[in-house]
Amino acid sequence: MIFNLWAHLSYFLRDFFPYLTLILISCLIALVAFYKIFRSNISESKKKISLSIIFIILISILTYSLFEAYFRYFYDQSDGLGFLKVNQKWQARHVVYNSYFFRDRDFNPIKKEETTRIGVLGDSITFGGGIENIEDRFSNILERNLKNAGYNVEVYNLGKPGYDTEGEIQVYNSVKDLNFDIIIWEYFLNDIQSSQNSTGTPIIVNGSKKDKIAEFLSDRSYFFDFLYWRINSKYRKVFLDLRTADMDRYQDQQRLSQHKEEVADFIKDLKNDNKKVITIIFPFIYFMGPNYPAVEIHNLMDNVFRENGVETIDLLDDLKDKNGKDLIAGPFDSHPNEMVHKLAADRLFEKVVPLLK
Repeated sequence: MIFNLWAHLSYFLRDFFPYLTLILISCLIALVAFYKIFRSNISESKKKISLSIIFIILISILTYSLFEAYFRYFYDQSDGLGFLKVNQKWQARHVVYNSYFFRDRDFNPIKKEETTRIGVLGDSITFGGGIENIEDRFSNILERNLKNAGYNVEVYNLGKPGYDTEGEIQVYNSVKDLNFDIIIWEYFLNDIQSSQNSTGTPIIVNGSKKDKIAEFLSDRSYFFDFLYWRINSKYRKVFLDLRTADMDRYQDQQRLSQHKEEVADFIKDLKNDNKKVITIIFPFIYFMGPNYPAVEIHNLMDNVFRENGVETIDLLDDLKDKNGKDLIAGPFDSHPNEMVHKLAADRLFEKVVPLLK
């Protein structure tokens, strides 16, 4: 315990050293200034004004340093785009990878007899973006519910942030020797993007850029970085531009045709390997509401999966009357929150149980 305490203290002293130095120097300068002002021959009114100015400057430095400490060591919210420095802290606190480099318990390459093994493919939603405790992800909730119902199952989470359909297929091929019986494929509406020619990537790259002064200050201050993105309208603009870019890809008939072919070929490969397949479609959570813009795309992809003989769940049906702000993981993270993950697990439970009988 003493060793851990010393390790934390040492880290704090190293990490917060510039601010501790600034506080110390400021206090010393303020004390000297106070002393000289009191000993000077200037009028009482000028002394009060001078002391007030010094006091305000000192309090401002101390206040800023306290906010800096809060955002460095206590603030605990994720950032769905990865722009904010606080997201690095969130990742370090809550994300642990197994030996297969997935955010899950370690996978056993040997499947026990009479155990049904389920693999959950997907992107950052499956990964649990914005979800602190992996037990609150839909894959973990599903496994828990199935076990509580008496089924001998293992559910492995294969989610990879930022992956599209092409990448998810590659993920499956890299772990197919784990011998899954059922594949649950989480589909998000940006999965049509190609890893080689994504129209969303330039939006994220350009949106994350700052001018040189802001970059300099952000590199040295978590508090400034938070304020910059909180006040700056660029963050929301990136969300809007990404949504538009993703939806526009479904209007590109050449890309849509390629995407349908990717989906069909992968489903065919899974069925040839005797895998049972369920697809669950997640909507743009951030834009949920009466004017949700992507209903036609949901219908399109639902038909694509069904035409290929895949049982499909579309969460739009359950969430269309909800307020998007009540469904997201945090103010800077549009990933679905724990309530949506629980809903997804409940819907999947209904579809998986018949496959286990």
